[in-house]
This record gives sequence, structure tokens and C-alpha cells, in this order.
Amino acid sequence: MSSRPWIARWAMAIAAALLLAGPAGAFPVVFDGAGGYGVSAATASSVSAAGFPILQDATVYSASLFGLVIPAPDVLSSTIVASPTVAHPNTAQSRWSVTNTGQTSLDGAWLVFLTPVTYDPAKVGIDLRAGNWALVDVPVGESGDYFYPAVFLGNLDTDETVTFLMNHVVGQALTQQGSTLVLPKYSVGVLQGVPVPEPSTFVLLAAGAALVGVLRRGKD
Repeated sequence: MSSRPWIARWAMAIAAALLLAGPAGAFPVVFDGAGGYGVSAATASSVSAAGFPILQDATVYSASLFGLVIPAPDVLSSTIVASPTVAHPNTAQSRWSVTNTGQTSLDGAWLVFLTPVTYDPAKVGIDLRAGNWALVDVPVGESGDYFYPAVFLGNLDTDETVTFLMNHVVGQALTQQGSTLVLPKYSVGVLQGVPVPEPSTFVLLAAGAALVGVLRRGKD
């Protein structure tokens, strides 16, 4: 007797479970891409599997072209460990503000975090949070694709300021200036015209992938 009906029911159960579970609430990534540029393709695959969006076919521009003013973030909290590693890192939360001082408003804008310019990039990371964080896929020809963390700023009119929280993970000792922790600094870029994706879209895609995978195994 064919086992195909049983396989189909099992696949549908997996799909339903994925729909009920929804996307992950948080997912830490480090800049482990080649040469410290973005996160690796393997990490990006894990981020996607966890339910976070990967933004594709979008051009990232230098933030300076848009007249954005981004002061040093305020450190809100931190947890410091004795011997930090990537697996057991120091953590901190900071509040950022972005002000549009340019002549035009931004629509569906994302702030993209490129290469860290302080600390060891392979030990610097961001704990992505569901709802406003994603990865941006930037093709670089024969070198493959680079994937960069990005936070959704939304629509930003001239002279308007938006704030967001970043959760840092750093697998090495943090320096201090007086009593203030010195958090990693980044080169940043901007892409716009990309609305924040609906979380349900990515859950449905994950459910569909699980369904197809189980059905294919049933043919073997």
C-alpha cells in the first residue's frame, strides 16, 4: 500500500506547526563573512530558516548621500562576562537616533550595518529582533553575495528623527571611556522603497518548503 497519503498528512502537520510557531523573536549574528564583510551565507541561511526576511534586489547607498545624522548611540544596559567568546559574548543594548537633514524624504528606508570599523569583525555581532530587523543580500559578482544586518526606519521626512534599539553581541573584551562602554562602530548604508515584510509571508514560505521536502523524500 502506498504511504503517500500518510506523508502528505505529516507534511501538512509540519506546515501547520510552522504557521502556529511564527518567526523567531531574536537571532544573533556575527560578521563572519569573507574579509569581515557582512555575515556568511551559512549564517544567512540560518537566519532565513528562523523566519527573518532576506531583502533582495535592493541597492544600498552610502548614508551620507541622504544627509542622515547618526550620533553615537546611548548605552542602555550591558552584561559583561569574564572571558568573552562568540559563543559566550558580552552583550549590550543601545538606543540609536537617525535624523534626516537632507532635502528629500525617505520612503520605506532601512539602515544597513556594513563592516564594523572597531574590534574584530568576526567577533562583533547584532542580535536581530523580529519585526524590524532583516538581512540585505548584496550581490558582488564572482565573489558571491554579502549579507548585511539592517533595521527598518520607515518613512522619514526632512528634519524628522527616528529611534531604534540595537542589541549587541561582542565576543571579546570591551574597552571603556571612564565608566562608559565603547560599543562597536560601523560603516552604514541606506536602502529605501522596501516596506517591512509581513512576518506571515515568511512563515508560509517556510511551511511550503517543509511540505515540499517531505513529499520529495516520500518519492525515494
